[in-house]
Amino acid sequence: MPTSNSQSGQTFRRNVAPFAPLALALLMNAVPNSSSTSTGNQSGGDENEIVAARCVAHITDFQACHDNYPTGCSKAAGYDAYLNYLKNLTPSPASGGITFLDQPAFENLNASTPPALGQTNNHATFEDQLNELGEGQQRGVIGYLYYYEKTNAESSNCELTGPAPGYGNVDFHIGVGFDPNLANQVNRSTPSQPSLQLQQNSVIVEMTPHYRARFQEGVWTLANLKPALGHKVKVVGQLLVDSEHNTPADNCALDGTPQQIAQTKCWRYSVWELHPVTSFAYCQDDSCTQDSGDWIPIGGNSAGSDGGSGSGENPGEGGKTHKPHPTHSGEPR
Repeated sequence: MPTSNSQSGQTFRRNVAPFAPLALALLMNAVPNSSSTSTGNQSGGDENEIVAARCVAHITDFQACHDNYPTGCSKAAGYDAYLNYLKNLTPSPASGGITFLDQPAFENLNASTPPALGQTNNHATFEDQLNELGEGQQRGVIGYLYYYEKTNAESSNCELTGPAPGYGNVDFHIGVGFDPNLANQVNRSTPSQPSLQLQQNSVIVEMTPHYRARFQEGVWTLANLKPALGHKVKVVGQLLVDSEHNTPADNCALDGTPQQIAQTKCWRYSVWELHPVTSFAYCQDDSCTQDSGDWIPIGGNSAGSDGGSGSGENPGEGGKTHKPHPTHSGEPR
């Protein structure tokens, strides 16, 4: 059954009640065992069952993945099921009321991130605290497009890869920064090979395969991102903390001073990201302000030029993602 963003917290709690032992195990950071790990099609049960699942052989593409596995799946089912469930939501593009986050706002989020988050599969343990910080709400970022790339196998996408040339089974991993001088250093010939400095100063936004297929089929492509490279961009999406990367090796926010960061190989400014992206536009001459009418949606689709309207679906009050309230295994970014 396809995942929907229309599930309220109240609906989730009602539906998940039969699975209270599982929810309790997740809250206590228990590693999924044979009794709490699914090996088959999850669509036959309650779609709100937040379970780490083992993949089965019939998963051939993103549609089969996300029709059958609300949290994705992997060979060992050792991932954070709650985190993956949030990643795989498909909120409708927001129609207004978006709060935009600048660099100081991300610094505040970095400082407020629970230090223990991600040390185990414990995202659900910090649910209330992360909700207070805005997780699950649609937020916006205005910055400069530093780089983009297709990702490799991840449990959220059932460990699928490719296929070329469209890479329709994987996320598009996109780095957005706030420094126009750094934007002049983008790798225009190979955007997927940015300098370490660009990566370390990037906030990550992710275009997921099932979201692209549902709302922007054939429009949100890697090729259509290229005209925006190095330019000012306006991005809206679900605010999410990718807790599996809350380690010094990945998250530069944990590495101290700029001098210390420069000596490491951390590759992201924050573990807070927009995931999935629901709107993406760029400014050809970089003069656009938040509310100006000169933003160009990538691919020429009019939906998104105003911050995300145009889907014909109701995103909920203030563009809020209707996130459930339930209780990585070293994956690619």
